[in-house]
Amino acid sequence: MEFLNLTLGQVLVTFGAVAAFSVALYLLDRTRRRQVVATLRFWVNPGQPAPVSRNRKIQQKTSLLLQLLGMLLLLLAIAEFQFGGGINKRRDHVLILDTSAWMGASVPGRANATLMDLARANAIAWLRAVPPSDRVLVVRADGLATPATAWELDHKKAVRAILESSPGATALNLTQNLEFARAMQRRSGATSGEIVYSGPGRISSREANNMNLPVIPALRVIPVDEPVENSGLRSVGARRSETAPGTWDVLVRVHNYGKTGRSVNVTLNFGKAPQGLHQLNVPPGADQETTFQLRTKAAGIVEVRLYPQDAFALDNYAALEIPEQRTLHVVVYSDNPEAIRPALASDPRVNAEFRTRAQYTPAGFEKGESGLVILDRFHPSTRPPGNTVWIDPPWSASSGDNQPFSIKERTDHPDGLRWIPDLPLTQGLRARNTQLESASIFDSTTVSDRIAEVEKGAVMVARGNTIAIGFNPFSGQMRYELSTPILVGNILHWAAPEVFRDVDVATQSAGSVASPVPATVDRNSVQVLTDSGTLLPFNVHDRSVQFFVGEPARVRVLAASPLGTTTERVFSLTLPEMWDTKWTPPTGIRKGIPALTDSIRRSTILWPWLTLAGLGLLLAEWILYGSQSTSRLHVVKAIHHREAA
Repeated sequence: MEFLNLTLGQVLVTFGAVAAFSVALYLLDRTRRRQVVATLRFWVNPGQPAPVSRNRKIQQKTSLLLQLLGMLLLLLAIAEFQFGGGINKRRDHVLILDTSAWMGASVPGRANATLMDLARANAIAWLRAVPPSDRVLVVRADGLATPATAWELDHKKAVRAILESSPGATALNLTQNLEFARAMQRRSGATSGEIVYSGPGRISSREANNMNLPVIPALRVIPVDEPVENSGLRSVGARRSETAPGTWDVLVRVHNYGKTGRSVNVTLNFGKAPQGLHQLNVPPGADQETTFQLRTKAAGIVEVRLYPQDAFALDNYAALEIPEQRTLHVVVYSDNPEAIRPALASDPRVNAEFRTRAQYTPAGFEKGESGLVILDRFHPSTRPPGNTVWIDPPWSASSGDNQPFSIKERTDHPDGLRWIPDLPLTQGLRARNTQLESASIFDSTTVSDRIAEVEKGAVMVARGNTIAIGFNPFSGQMRYELSTPILVGNILHWAAPEVFRDVDVATQSAGSVASPVPATVDRNSVQVLTDSGTLLPFNVHDRSVQFFVGEPARVRVLAASPLGTTTERVFSLTLPEMWDTKWTPPTGIRKGIPALTDSIRRSTILWPWLTLAGLGLLLAEWILYGSQSTSRLHVVKAIHHREAA
């Protein structure tokens, strides 16, 4: 037993003082009693004192006993006496409140009620059964374990934390939350209490297949009944079509979480204009995919909706932002364009324009337009502005400053062609000793300018926005080498890297995300960052970049490709992360809200009952004895009044 407000010594001292005072009053009251006697007995002899007899015995012991018991019960109520262990034997309980995304689902038949409301009500009902001397820690459980309170003796703070909890964006990671709760119990140093989970227990298949729950002596599950007839969007992805220029391929994946097959309609809007509708028949517990083709080069918002609406509306809508499909405007000045045309026409992102040398003009490109000028074996009278590639520029002593680089000499059949490694323009170029018919040797003393060289010197150089190739890669043996298309691709990417960035846009759920990357990607080049520029931690494993986001966000994954281009994947993590299966609690655990006989109710609140019992005893004593004393006093007064009359 224990006293919460007073110690045992304080209770004994206080009750002793009250009991002594009460006994003294009873002795004093019984020493001077009023009695009805004959009138002549009040005449005494002059000078003779009236005899007084003192009786030190308590005449009404039952009355005194009732009063002492009543005051003892009131004193115990003030001290908040209760049965059970003392403070040194308190228990610490952890309440795991499910705040996963699924908790936002509506409850059929109950207006404006969600699964979160049911879980909150169950948690508060369990908290009412916890003794006031036990501490409680509230944990909000979704993809992460988030403490909502410290260890609290004030259960009102725990109730406030429960009422302020709301559904998150990720799925439930039950194993992590139970491990966290058990670790917090071990660190508390108190006698172990219960670990309580309040929720429907919907988890991912990945966790279900690898579940390894910690050993929990007192685990309680308060289940929440929920609707499972739901279908929703799992992911929406868009990427540039490889066959149709100016077209996006939009892939939509739908999942049926129910136990029966469902027929759903998927609609696609772009700029609030309808673009298509597909009907899908989705088997129970399975995925179904469909693809839309969106023809646009403009940036905008792609919206995907799922009909009909169901109990969980958050996964029936998804939106993703697609960027503008930009192109590179290439102007080629050549009298032999057919040799260059195949290398530029293979990529729809290149808008190639071929002109003769006589049509040359140094005019630049339109504002905001990515441009590249290729001069095939001639010197214009005026050098063009912007990015320029000189192919086998003819050596001329009279060209002067009009030459991009000084040419030292001209040589036939040079040996030992070697590409300078680790440069953006030489990514993927590994060929050696490629045969050249002829080449110009540039007078380049700066090592940083060199792109390719032979035994006599540099045959390809770059500086600023100018590239000079001392040979013709589209003639002779060189045009059959794999190095030629790789070199052209590197030059195009050098001129407009934003155009040739491989962009994939996807909308999926928050939580754990895996983004595939090429096998040869340089791990040091990978970056995962949000729109605000915040770098996120990640791991590269099994040819994919893995990272975790606990709330809705827009994340970009950047990685350098083998050819020097940059692969960019944009994730709009706005869909709720959903579950795959239902967790089955182990046998033998505690379930439901504690009953009146449950072991968690170790201490019962007694002070209200002690107060009622104490007041009842005092009232009974007054009715039995106090009313009789009052009536006798009235009788004595009446007799004295009659005698005086």
